[in-house]
Amino acid sequence: MNRQGSRAALSHGKKQSEVGTTIPFNPYAGNFMFQRRLILVALASLMASPAAYRCYDRLMTKAPPVDAAMAQEGKVLFDHEWTPNDPLAGGGDGLGPVFNANSCVACHRQGGGGGGGPRENNVHVFTVRPNVSEMAAGGKARQGVVHTQAVGPTFQESFGHVHPEMPIHVLPISVGPVFQPITFSGNSLPRGVDLSQRNTPALFGAGLIDAIPDSDIIANERAQRLKWGLATSQSKDLPVGRALRMADGRIGRFGWKAQTVRLADFVRAACANELGLGNPGQAQPQPLGFPSYQPRGLDLTDAQCDQLTQFIVSLPRPVERTPLDADLHRKARAGKSLFARIGCTHCHVADVGNVRGMYSDLLLHDMGQETEAGGNYTDQPLEEPAFKPGSGPFPAEWRTPPLWGVARSAPYMHDGRAVNLEHAISMHGGQGAKSAHNYASLPVDEQAQVIAFLMTLDTP
Repeated sequence: MNRQGSRAALSHGKKQSEVGTTIPFNPYAGNFMFQRRLILVALASLMASPAAYRCYDRLMTKAPPVDAAMAQEGKVLFDHEWTPNDPLAGGGDGLGPVFNANSCVACHRQGGGGGGGPRENNVHVFTVRPNVSEMAAGGKARQGVVHTQAVGPTFQESFGHVHPEMPIHVLPISVGPVFQPITFSGNSLPRGVDLSQRNTPALFGAGLIDAIPDSDIIANERAQRLKWGLATSQSKDLPVGRALRMADGRIGRFGWKAQTVRLADFVRAACANELGLGNPGQAQPQPLGFPSYQPRGLDLTDAQCDQLTQFIVSLPRPVERTPLDADLHRKARAGKSLFARIGCTHCHVADVGNVRGMYSDLLLHDMGQETEAGGNYTDQPLEEPAFKPGSGPFPAEWRTPPLWGVARSAPYMHDGRAVNLEHAISMHGGQGAKSAHNYASLPVDEQAQVIAFLMTLDTP
């Protein structure tokens, strides 16, 4: 059929074939360019959907296989007790000069090497915000770590190095078995100063968390907004979290405030700040009281950091252990249902993407004024958060900690202030307050069922 015939047939609302058969009118028949454009638009819309993006991201992002030889070398480094001028440190100064422990396993030991740590291994972090005149002169907030130990008294850090109105302690800073907020003879902290502690997190399953696509974390963010009528993460009571987006658009997932994206970066930062082992990814900290100190060189190579990372990736994931006792089994099953019914799973999501039984959405949630604390590993100037890419977490925002392995990771909360799980639940404020209230409203036997379920979330 020629072009004139096609136009004529279209104008009459039907098309005549060469043998005279009438077929239904299709205004787009024969228009190949239009059909091609329609298909491309449909494909683009489909690929832009969250579900398709998650599928594509999973195909493109796979957990790397564990190199057994590298993991074994990493275990040696993980268990090694570092010393000043350590022979494993290459051309660097080895341990310190300021540090919090002399080995990785010294802190990560509960439930086996790689687990969490007791309160005695808490880290002290600080934030100092400029006053009005300092801000006018372009001053920005400072943050960092006050290290508990040093290789010699010359380097020993104290709270007095953070702010001149705070005391100088001659002895290393200590943390006792009973949680105590940081105070000085009952006096409040100087204006603009924030001090807080961080408890050692467990590393079991960290390799799986590292492999979760960013899109799966973002999907949790979107799902929570939809569930609560498009409420934002700035809500003070609805459990709507937000993914912490770096300046380059990547999503943070490690650390109490989700400020680290990749496990490899987390390892490098911990080696530098906990052990004083400078490496290509993170310089060792300058002693607060000796800022002119210059190390001889790096203490760890990239290869050694990769070995440590491989060891952590090789750590097995925590498991949900079904009690053998019939009564405990019944209690745990009932507690699992109650855990969801009272709203805990709004934030402690059981599965993220292909990772099962983690019980975390990996999002930041406002946990209320009582939990407010700033500070970070880095000593870089602090940019105040503004809910935009690259904005840091607010003082009351905390990443939902994964609950797998929670049975052997006491104490709880970011600073270990909760001695047991009941105490930890009661301290949930802000977006977690309603679930905490629901738990408190349960009969005593049902509260025990919730705890029985949580105690099945065991270490490997």
